[in-house]
Amino acid sequence: MEKRTKRKNFLSSFLAILVMAVMLTGSMAQEVLADDYVAGKTGNINLTIQETGEDGTVKPIPNVKMTLYKVGSVTFDGNVHFVADNALQFTEIDFENLKTADEWYKTAETLSAAVKRADFNGSEMQSDAEGKIVYSNVAEGVYLIVQSNPDDPDVSVSPMVLTVPFAEESTGWTYDVQAYPKAVTHEGDKETQIQVTKQLFYIDDAFNIIAMNADDATYKMGLFLDKEGTIPFRSDYMKDIRLVNAHSGTAVWSNVPDGTYYVFELDENGSPMVMNDLIEIEEGKSFYYNVTDAGENESNEAVISQSNSTESVSYVNNYYNYIPDGFSLRGFISINKKVLVDGVEDTVDDTFYASVFKAESDGSLLLVETAELKQNGTVTLEVSFDSGEEPESVEYTVMETDKEGNPIDKDLFSYEVSGEGDIILNKSERYTNSIDITNSMKTEPDPDPTETPTPTPTKGAELTVTPSEQTVTPTPSDKPNTPDSSTPNIPNTSNTSGNDSGTTGRTSVKTGDDTPIGTWVGILAATIVVAGVAGFAVKRKKKK
Repeated sequence: MEKRTKRKNFLSSFLAILVMAVMLTGSMAQEVLADDYVAGKTGNINLTIQETGEDGTVKPIPNVKMTLYKVGSVTFDGNVHFVADNALQFTEIDFENLKTADEWYKTAETLSAAVKRADFNGSEMQSDAEGKIVYSNVAEGVYLIVQSNPDDPDVSVSPMVLTVPFAEESTGWTYDVQAYPKAVTHEGDKETQIQVTKQLFYIDDAFNIIAMNADDATYKMGLFLDKEGTIPFRSDYMKDIRLVNAHSGTAVWSNVPDGTYYVFELDENGSPMVMNDLIEIEEGKSFYYNVTDAGENESNEAVISQSNSTESVSYVNNYYNYIPDGFSLRGFISINKKVLVDGVEDTVDDTFYASVFKAESDGSLLLVETAELKQNGTVTLEVSFDSGEEPESVEYTVMETDKEGNPIDKDLFSYEVSGEGDIILNKSERYTNSIDITNSMKTEPDPDPTETPTPTPTKGAELTVTPSEQTVTPTPSDKPNTPDSSTPNIPNTSNTSGNDSGTTGRTSVKTGDDTPIGTWVGILAATIVVAGVAGFAVKRKKKK
C-alpha cells in the first residue's frame, strides 16, 4: 500500500507540475504579447482542486478552503511588467526573473510566509463538490493562492502564484485564468513535520526580557539524530532562517519519520553550539540561546509519531545583553475594539481599521502601522524603535482610519468614535500597552419629550386629587447630582414629565389671581382631618 500511495502521489505531483510549467511558460511571453494587453481590465480566477490517480483519473477534492492574496501589481511601459507589492519588497522577489516552474513554486512558498509577516488580508473561499472555486472581477496583478488550513490531515494543497491577466502564446493575454494547484490527499497516512522558529530578545540591566527585531540577519538551524548533535538528520539537516525587519522566522522539515530528534543552533561553520553557554562577541557584549517546546518548557527534543504527535514545534531563543548593530527593540500596542448599536454590544457588517502614528519633529504624524480590527475583540500591532535605541518611553497616536491609514472623516462616518488618542510604551512595562476604541451607532431615534399639562382648577368645580397630580418634595441628596466620568453621556431629560430625577412641576398661584383661597383652605383642612382619622384606624388595626 505504501508503494502504491507513493506512486500515486508522484504521478499527481508530476502532472500538476506539468500543468503549472505550461502555465508559467506562457506567462513568460508577456513582452511579446503587449499589444493584446488592456490596462485596468478585470478578470476571473478559476481554481480546480483535484488529485490525479495513478491510472490518470482525476478526483475533485471538495470542501477545501483556499485564500487568495494580491501580492503584486502591473506596470506598463510598452511592455507588461509584474511588480511585487511594496510591503513585500524585503523578499527581494523579482517576478520577471522567474524562469522555471520550480522557481515559481519556491516563490509561492516564500510569499506564503511573507504575507503572514506583513499581515496581508486575503479572500477565503471553499471548493464545491466538483473541487471548483471562482474568484470573479479580480483586478489585474499578481496573486498568491494558499490553503487556509495547511495542517489539514486529509489533504495538502501547495501554494501557487499566478497573474491576471495571464499570457498564453496561442491566444495572447487572457483574463479568464484557469489554475490547478498541486493537491494530494493522504488517505489515512499523516503528514509529519518539525517546525523550528527563531526568536530574538534583549535583556536589560533590570533583567527585563524585551523582544527585538533584526534589520537583516541569518541564523543556521540544525536537526540531529542524537542529543550530542553529531549525527545529522538527512542531507537537509541544516536550514537557514533569514530575519528581515522581523523578530522571528521559521524553518520546516517535512516528511519526517517517527522518532526523536534534537534541535540546535549552528555556528558559521555549521557546528552545533552548546545551549545556555555564554557566547562572547566582544568584551562586554555576549549572548546565549536555549530551545523550548510548544509549552515553553526548555527542551531541544522534537518527537514525531504517526499515532500521536505528527508535528513538532520548537523555539530557538537568542538572548542578548546588548543591542547589536542593525537590531532594534520593539513594542506592542493592543487595540480593543467595541461596537455598540443602540448602546448594546453587537457585530455589524462594516470593516474597521486603526493606525498607529508617530509624531515628527515638525508636529506632523508619520504612519507606522495599520491593521484591520476585530469587532468586540483585540488585535496587537508591533512597532519597532530606531536601531540601537533603548528609550525609557515612546509615545504614539492611535486613530481609526481607512484601510490605507487615512483618518476617517467624522462628519461622514456612520459611527460615533471614542477612545482615540495618545498611548505611551514604557521600558518598565516592556513596551506594551493597550487602548480601547468604541464605535457607537443609533438606529432608533431618541423619544421626543412631551409635557404633561397641569390642570388648573375652575371656580366652583369639585376638586379631585389623583396620584399623578400630587406634589412630591424631593429629599436632598448627600452629594450633587453629577455624572460619573465612567458613565456614557446620557441626554438630559429632566424636563420630561413623569421622570425619576427628583424634580416635580408645581403650579404657582400668581398675585392678583381670583382663585377662592378661603374655600381651598377649608377643603384642605377637612382633608387633613379625614387623613388623620384614617391613620388612626390603620394603627388600631395593626395592633389586633
